[in-house]
Amino acid sequence: MEFSVFSATGLILAVTFFFSGVIDAVCGGGGLLSMPMYLAVGFPPHMVTGTNQCSIFFGGATSLIRYAKADRIHWPTAWLAGPLAVLGAFLGARLNLIMPERVLEIIMLVLLPVVTLVILLKPAFGTENRVSELTRRQYILASLFIGLVIGGYQGFYGAGSGTFFMLGYALLCKLDLTTASGNTKFVAFCANLASAATFALSGAVVWPAVLLATVTNVAGSYIGAGLAMKKGAKLIRPMFLGVLAVLFVRLVMGMVG
Repeated sequence: MEFSVFSATGLILAVTFFFSGVIDAVCGGGGLLSMPMYLAVGFPPHMVTGTNQCSIFFGGATSLIRYAKADRIHWPTAWLAGPLAVLGAFLGARLNLIMPERVLEIIMLVLLPVVTLVILLKPAFGTENRVSELTRRQYILASLFIGLVIGGYQGFYGAGSGTFFMLGYALLCKLDLTTASGNTKFVAFCANLASAATFALSGAVVWPAVLLATVTNVAGSYIGAGLAMKKGAKLIRPMFLGVLAVLFVRLVMGMVG
């Protein structure tokens, strides 16, 4: 498709990807903002996921570096999940090209209210780092599960995947939300690398849009990572719940639309 960086559409995408970067860096889920915007400005549906995955690549790297420098990543659980996230994202991206999304959407409509209820009923959710309570076997299995399953979700659907990586690390590995967010940046980056490469090789990417979105997404990611590390769970928890709510509404609208 034809796309001009110097157009109203270009300006809209630039602003959208700035705020998408902020959201992604804090709690994941920036794709809930960026992917619908691609559709709204006229991108073909089959080009949206691939273009979005490539657009957030360097923004994800930027927030990852900030979390790593601040020592807000639990590396044992991050390294375990990373390689399987690559495999999961590759398989998910391939599945996206041959299978309708409706099957996954139905599953998500059932799971999201349950996940939200669990978080609401646990006021202390994500306020403390309790990974030391797990045995080595427990955190290894949890990390491998997070990488493969949620990595597959990122490659297949994308939107909200960072939020689910965070949820997995906070619930299964008992990390505090800020460290869970740092881990998410590493694993999501690994998964994004695989899925972006898969879509790029399939030709399902609008590169001028990617170049424009990358600049503002990097800026938003840098600012968002700083906010998350400064405010911690007080900022991350409400944004986290907000992203889950938006994802649920989006799924419902997609099902009835």
